Amino acid sequence: MTDATQSAVEVTQAFLAAIFSGAMETAMALTSPDAVFISTNPRDNPGNPMHGTFTGHDGAAAFFSGFAEVLEPGDFEVITAFGDESHAAFYGKLRHTVRATGRPFLSDWALITRIEYGKIALYHFYEDTEALSEAMS
Repeated sequence: MTDATQSAVEVTQAFLAAIFSGAMETAMALTSPDAVFISTNPRDNPGNPMHGTFTGHDGAAAFFSGFAEVLEPGDFEVITAFGDESHAAFYGKLRHTVRATGRPFLSDWALITRIEYGKIALYHFYEDTEALSEAMS
């Protein structure tokens, strides 16, 4: 169930805006204390700190720290977003740079979120893992 004043799409948009502007405190205010964050692979991967299942505010911080460790943010285009009261789906294209190799990482992406009581409860991000692996090597 979402906050009656914001749709799941609006909460997710506000969360992404906070993340991309570096406003982690604002992003955490939009995150449930027991939220689950998953980037493509729900299993831990010693070769990629973004992979795994991360829980709560500390998990969200670790999730986005792993992103910053691996990637230099670049273009992140949202092509469309849609949802209902408690779920949102976004998709688009991204172009980041792998810090260790300097190689570009281009991918289509999708994001599924579940919103409960006006906060992110599930954030599951999907991208081209093969393209990322190639850019990392």
